[in-house]
Amino acid sequence: MKKLVRFAIISTFLLRTTDSNSQSVIYGSVQQSNDKILQFANVLLMKSTDSSLVKGMISDASGKYSFDNIGIGKYLVTATFTGMDQVFTPVFEITSNKKEINVGILHLKNTDVQLNNVTLAAKKPMFEQKIDRMVINVKNSITDAGGTALDVLEKSPGVTVNRQNNSIAINGKSGVVVMMNGKISYMPVDAIVQMLAGINAGNIEKIELITTPPSKYDAAGNAGYINIVLINNPYAGLNGSYFLTAGYGNRELGAGGINFNYRNGKINLYGNYAFNYDHYIQKGAGFMQLTKGANIIANTSFTDRNAKRQVHNARIGVDYQLDTATVIGALISGYNNRWTMAADNGATVRINNVVDTTISTVNNELNHWQNLMTNFNFQHTFKTGKIFYFDVNYIYYKDNNPNTYTNAYYNKVQDFLYRDDLKSEKITPINVWVFSTDYTTALGKKVTMETGSKLSLSRFTNDVSVDNFRQNTWISDSTLSAFYLLKENIGAAYTSFTMNINSKTTMKAGLRYEYTSSNLGTTQKANIVNRKYGELFPTFYVSQKMSENKSMNFSYSRRITRPTFNDLAPFTIFFDPKTFFTGNAALQPAIANAFQASYLLKDYIFSLSYTHEKNTIESFQTERIDTISNILYLSAKNFTYEQYLTASFSLPFTITKWWTMQNNVNIDWRQVNTIYNKEAVQLQIFDYNMNTTQRFTLPKDISIELTGLYSSASYFGTAKLESIYQLDLGIQKKFSNKKDIIRIAANDMFNSGTNYRFTENLPIKGTIIRGSLNFGLVAYKLTYTHNFGNKALKDKRARSTGAEAELNRVRN
Repeated sequence: MKKLVRFAIISTFLLRTTDSNSQSVIYGSVQQSNDKILQFANVLLMKSTDSSLVKGMISDASGKYSFDNIGIGKYLVTATFTGMDQVFTPVFEITSNKKEINVGILHLKNTDVQLNNVTLAAKKPMFEQKIDRMVINVKNSITDAGGTALDVLEKSPGVTVNRQNNSIAINGKSGVVVMMNGKISYMPVDAIVQMLAGINAGNIEKIELITTPPSKYDAAGNAGYINIVLINNPYAGLNGSYFLTAGYGNRELGAGGINFNYRNGKINLYGNYAFNYDHYIQKGAGFMQLTKGANIIANTSFTDRNAKRQVHNARIGVDYQLDTATVIGALISGYNNRWTMAADNGATVRINNVVDTTISTVNNELNHWQNLMTNFNFQHTFKTGKIFYFDVNYIYYKDNNPNTYTNAYYNKVQDFLYRDDLKSEKITPINVWVFSTDYTTALGKKVTMETGSKLSLSRFTNDVSVDNFRQNTWISDSTLSAFYLLKENIGAAYTSFTMNINSKTTMKAGLRYEYTSSNLGTTQKANIVNRKYGELFPTFYVSQKMSENKSMNFSYSRRITRPTFNDLAPFTIFFDPKTFFTGNAALQPAIANAFQASYLLKDYIFSLSYTHEKNTIESFQTERIDTISNILYLSAKNFTYEQYLTASFSLPFTITKWWTMQNNVNIDWRQVNTIYNKEAVQLQIFDYNMNTTQRFTLPKDISIELTGLYSSASYFGTAKLESIYQLDLGIQKKFSNKKDIIRIAANDMFNSGTNYRFTENLPIKGTIIRGSLNFGLVAYKLTYTHNFGNKALKDKRARSTGAEAELNRVRN
């Protein structure tokens, strides 16, 4: 930690010597109708074109306010206060010649005044491309009504969700960090997928795909961040909404939830609750063939799963303004995710295409995740442009994952041979503390500096046991049972500058240092993994505005992907009688260098990115095949290196005033280089994915949304995934009171969007592996939403937490 402190002190000292100029400053004051000073009024700066929020603040003790570092454009200012009507300035324009603009005095009245000359835009496009992220406005989607966060991600540009392997990738890269309202989820990756499948889209405001994270964010993850932002209404008084969903797919499903927000004076109280129930019927098949001497051995298998998921999500938080410069906040959230499955499985072993043995397996599984997260934060503004932020988080997860297997063995003529009963238990509690500080200040007139530090402390245990039923008693299998303990501390310090070189050029540069200490062992064997290492991670961005409708951006970042804890732990997980997963203690961190360039022409965006990653970590890869028992062993592996080249196109069109569309196309080239069975393997593939959203606005507040996606064949490690496609349709009706909405949605109408099929050819003579699993997520849903409460706009506090950039590194 001494290295981190020294780095932060030196960086801060050096950067404070930098000088600069400034963009425009907008200032004014707020008064009551009798010309008395009005302090603590909420003042917002908005773009005049779409009423989107640029900055917000609260008037000081003298009723004054100011917004610094504002770029060229057309704006308006609005002010609100409890019990008074909202007021607006006229629209004004900032040009390169205007450095200071006084918008005068805003008078707020207690009388009820109708504002006819200003219309706040409530409708946002489904997709918005920013300089470093893609924003998906889930709240506006009709087809996502009654769906989940995972459903939305599956249809998002450049995102690949693999439910079979419980993985999420952006532009082909699987190193994704998932955040909720800026808070990292520390749970295992497969549990992350289950959690996202339990978050109802009705409580989601937007999803941000951050592909080029700045230095403030952790360097973990070669693909970037997915930030899911839940609804937090910016209105005075009490307001919110509730929804109910009922539907049917392969089986019944339903959901319900409520969110609320109460703002009055110095206090803001908010929260939400949601419940999801889903019943799935899932079918899959597998095939493995290998050569053993003069014989060809083939294993074929099937699975019929009857699965149910019940999820409860809840959170409640409060922000309190101590004075004009200081705000404190607290948040508590949690969820209970219970997934149960009863599966009938079968496997047949053939030798030279003649049946040798048949295995029938009945599998019952429970995967029960519980979570509690608490957060406390403190923010103080010394003066305009100088802000200090402190944040502490405690996060607790627990997974209880028991399985039972009843295996019946038959010979080639289906005579019963014997029965084998097996049960496994895995209990995984995770405890994480995160502390962070951030300080932002203006250095002169053109440069803003941001610096901070962070410390995360993780404690993890994994109690794995496997028992066999022998002679009427359960006997522990010591080779598959163990109690694992992990301690990992990650310290970090960063500094970054944002420089407005001129009215058209902005540059941002940063440097982050991270030091990792990680230790994994068991009660019998210590220091299975014991590593201490530090790395520097630079980031660089530059944006050049060529004209009002044209701009170019360039970015570079260095990233790290650390092995997940369960990828490292050398225990064995039993999938079926012929498939095991085992850990790999030799896994090393992967380092990636990423470059991206983009060109914006009006609302059209074209981007090109390249990533080179050394020691790429690929999960669920074929480690070896036991030619005696015909058992397939899977594990995570370090590939030698991988290269990614991605071209992306965002193409919105307005056909008529009632028909708009958003089209997104991603074209990927990927090269995989690895060693298997002492032979070099190189795979190259071009793949692409396309999605389109068509929106039709009809009379009487009726609208229709049609979305479609297609993903071509791609690779998951050395396994080739077949193409998938999906089509969704939604119809929405808003009633005259504007508070009640009915949505009807048909999702994955052809039952094809989660039908995963793969093939793997390995450099072992005659070895072929194939598999398929259809998650059966076709669904027809009816959703009713009711909005309640006051709609007087009021500034909401924009903040994130220090847990915003931690990696989901524990995985089952």
